[in-house]
Formats: sequence, structure tokens, C-alpha cells
Amino acid sequence: MPMNRAHRKLCSSQQWAEAVKDRLLPWALEDVELGEDVVEIGPGYGANLHVLVDQVPRLTAVEIDGDTAGLLRRQWGDRARILHADGSDMPLPDDTYSSVVCFTMLHHVPTDALQDRIFAEAFRVLRPGGVFAGSDSQPSLRVRARKP
Repeated sequence: MPMNRAHRKLCSSQQWAEAVKDRLLPWALEDVELGEDVVEIGPGYGANLHVLVDQVPRLTAVEIDGDTAGLLRRQWGDRARILHADGSDMPLPDDTYSSVVCFTMLHHVPTDALQDRIFAEAFRVLRPGGVFAGSDSQPSLRVRARKP
């Protein structure tokens, strides 16, 4: 869901980008092998994407907000595939990706059912043995799972 004004200001700031690079992603991805084909659900203004694009060979970002997806396409479209789509209904093939990640975005999803749908979609597009990794705004909330 689109961010409120305070979130837009914070999430587009250099301070947030540095915190993501220096603290959030190293913590959330500690000992996680993302593999070669990664999907990020809900990249927002691209702080995570900015880091991930240098860590993985192929990166697809799925952003629900059309204007933000356009911004990401202009900034990163030569290095990542940017899709304007809903993370709860991704236009991606089944069993394809080595990992799916989402960071600090689930609190923007308005219902538990919609969050569950995002997790189901992540599971659907992961190949067997693929990894889901993510975190949200609570410092102690880090989620990792491997598809059987």
C-alpha cells in the first residue's frame, strides 16, 4: 500500500539508505545465501534494491505503487527488472526464483489476509530449496524460511 507522508520522507532519505546498507540488510541477511535470481517484494524508494543489485546476478523488484515503480525503473531499470505489480498477485512464474525478500514493508499491508497472500505468492515463485528472507519494523522480527 502507498506510504504516508512521514514514511515517504524517511524512506527516500540518505540517512535511511545508509541504515539499510550498514545495519538492516547485514543483520537480516546474515548467513543467508540469496542465490542468482532474487525477487524483492515492496522495494519502495529502493534503499534495499540499491544494496541488493550489487549482491546478486539477477534482481526483480515488485512495487505496487505505479509512480514509485516508474522512479525505480528510471534509477535501476538497466540493472534490475522493475515490475509495477501487487506482491499478493505477482505476474511471475511458479518455482523459478532462488530467493524472495521483503524488508520493512509488511506493516504497510492493511490486513492479515493480504499479508498471508504475499507469503503464499513468495512460496509459489520460489523454486524448491529457495529461501525467503525478510524483516519488518520491529528490531527483533527477522523471518527466514526454505521451500522444501
